[in-house]
Amino acid sequence: MQTSWDAVVVGSGIGGLAAAAALSTCGKRVLVLERHAQPGGLTQTFQRQGWRFNVGVHYLGGFGPAETNRRVLDHIAGGRIEMVPIAGAHDRIRLPGLTLPYAPPRAALLRVLKDAFPREAAGIDAYFEAIDRAAATMGTALMARNMPGPLGAPLAWLRRREIERWVGRTTWQVVQEVTDDPQLRAALTAQWIDYGSRPAESSFGVHALVTRSYLGGAWYPVGGSAVFGRELGRTIGEGGGEIRTRAEVAHITVEGRRVTGVQLRSGEHVASRCVISDAGAHNTLRLLPSGEVDYGWAKDIVELEASTGYIGLYLGLSGDVAAAGADAANTWIYESWDVNRGWDDPQTEPRAPALLVSFPSLRDPSHEPGPQRRHTCEIVALVNWSAFAKWDHSDDPDGMAAGAAREKDYAALKARLTRSLLAQFGEHFPSLAPMVQFAEASTPITVASFTGAEHGAMYGLATTPRRFLSPALRSRTPIGGLLLAGQDACTPGVAGAMMGGLMAAANLEPQLWRLLR
Repeated sequence: MQTSWDAVVVGSGIGGLAAAAALSTCGKRVLVLERHAQPGGLTQTFQRQGWRFNVGVHYLGGFGPAETNRRVLDHIAGGRIEMVPIAGAHDRIRLPGLTLPYAPPRAALLRVLKDAFPREAAGIDAYFEAIDRAAATMGTALMARNMPGPLGAPLAWLRRREIERWVGRTTWQVVQEVTDDPQLRAALTAQWIDYGSRPAESSFGVHALVTRSYLGGAWYPVGGSAVFGRELGRTIGEGGGEIRTRAEVAHITVEGRRVTGVQLRSGEHVASRCVISDAGAHNTLRLLPSGEVDYGWAKDIVELEASTGYIGLYLGLSGDVAAAGADAANTWIYESWDVNRGWDDPQTEPRAPALLVSFPSLRDPSHEPGPQRRHTCEIVALVNWSAFAKWDHSDDPDGMAAGAAREKDYAALKARLTRSLLAQFGEHFPSLAPMVQFAEASTPITVASFTGAEHGAMYGLATTPRRFLSPALRSRTPIGGLLLAGQDACTPGVAGAMMGGLMAAANLEPQLWRLLR
């Protein structure tokens, strides 16, 4: 174990791994510290009874051969991560009485929507024009916020009116301007699970950026999402760096408004004049010492809320699932036309208002179904943290406050949620239900326990206009040597977190900015 590193990265989600790998390509030795037993954050996988499940990667947008995301990934992973396109539709929106397949190219999606809403052709065209303008503006806003001040500030000032118009308003506000049809509004905003905040709350800028990334199709990593941790870890190791698991950071040490390293929960101190935090903005503030640093700059961050959590149901199936109705597309199921509804209280509401259902094994060409034709299905239902808060042990890292009665109640709730989601899955996929051989549920408590994410949030801070207009949420902080990486420093999802990591690294090694040209 070396005692001094060019940089220390706290957390090994895709943002932390990307920052460390990017610096490694510049000749820097980087130490990545991960509290869990394996790296990867929500890109990690787990196995049960021979089935391998992804935790948080269902598909990826913007990873075509000529796209920026792919160029960045190839650079930091040495071109070793193979991505395959999802053939045909990558999303299928199911609303009551209406199913819409979303597949490239863009013109095909326009035809699907105009065929379904023939009187709304003008509104649909206006919506996609808004998507283009807002996505470009969002990209400019992110670059301006994360570039060094002398470069970024003038750019932000010049584009301030566009930023306020497209980033500073909600998705629902903008969609209401382009169409009066409530059903078309629902269809256009139904994919909000991709960024974790309801249309009435999310910034239209992030909606546009994420939506536009899939207009050219969707991609999936060959070998499943674990390849990110494996291959980025290889880049880090080849650069003389290291990933340490089961190494939880207790404090970031600061002297004279500059970081000096990190203190592990084990008591060990790791010295470094550069610390990159992929722990999330709120968790990063909790790791800083009190009394020694003026945190007025972070007041705006403190007031931001975490994004929505989720219940995940992982199913192992045996049989010819394709013949029974499964395919490579994500199926977005809404039980009503109110797409702003989440599963606010799963303890009393018997059904989730919305589900995302995917079959990752049908996307991965490396998957071997074997003689039993084994496949996987992953179901996501977004929920409020409040329904699970009483089982939160974040203030008690060793779990000593968890009583047997509380744990029994929690196990009973998970069993009830599993039965409920299985029944709902069976209603929508009746031919697949008899093929289910294994089922296991996760909750926001699970995510918080394994990744440290505040409130078990899938996407870091809520993706509201206020978040993306916050001047404090940027790679550089006023504390010398401390940088933020990952989703909170950029946008949600694998691509956004990766870019957040790259921007943190580029603030230390400016040559990396060329990857974003």
